[in-house]
Amino acid sequence: MPNGVSIVFGIAMPAKPGLGHASSFTFTVSPRESASPQARKMETIQHSCQCPCGTNQFSAVGEPIVRFFCHCTICQDKYQAPFADVTLFKLPAVRLPEQATTYGKYKRFAAIDRGICDACHKPVMAKMGAGDKGYAFISTRNFVDPSELPPSVMHVFYGTRTADIDDGLPKHSSWLSSQWAFLKLLRAEG
Repeated sequence: MPNGVSIVFGIAMPAKPGLGHASSFTFTVSPRESASPQARKMETIQHSCQCPCGTNQFSAVGEPIVRFFCHCTICQDKYQAPFADVTLFKLPAVRLPEQATTYGKYKRFAAIDRGICDACHKPVMAKMGAGDKGYAFISTRNFVDPSELPPSVMHVFYGTRTADIDDGLPKHSSWLSSQWAFLKLLRAEG
């Protein structure tokens, strides 16, 4: 911040008396000192991501909401794997790739737009909703350093699995139980 400028209720103001509004008072606040420990942690964690070929590079900031394994047939097809290891963020926390990603829906009533790289034709990320109410689904393999991510907490669409997995995590088989488990996690996050 330039010399002679302070923060007044989140607004940069001249620090010298007489240069601000007559009814304002100024004080200098360090964002690192005023933010809660969770807010400081959220603003410092930046996860670098990219599609498998590196054409789409993007980032996610803060703590993810949840990480889970998805066994739906669309994930099996798009990831060419028995399941997708997915990490979920609020959409505003993700700097979305713009240029080389094509988004599309793969089910008639699907709420998720899946982004595919135009160069390697592999998943970049998927999104559901828009703005502050939107979510970003990022394949864990698209994180440059996935060791910083939390462990997975459940399996969804387990009824369409191609192989059994014995890991002790909850397994939601049907569409309804998978959706319900997912919605419970979102409600818990607020």
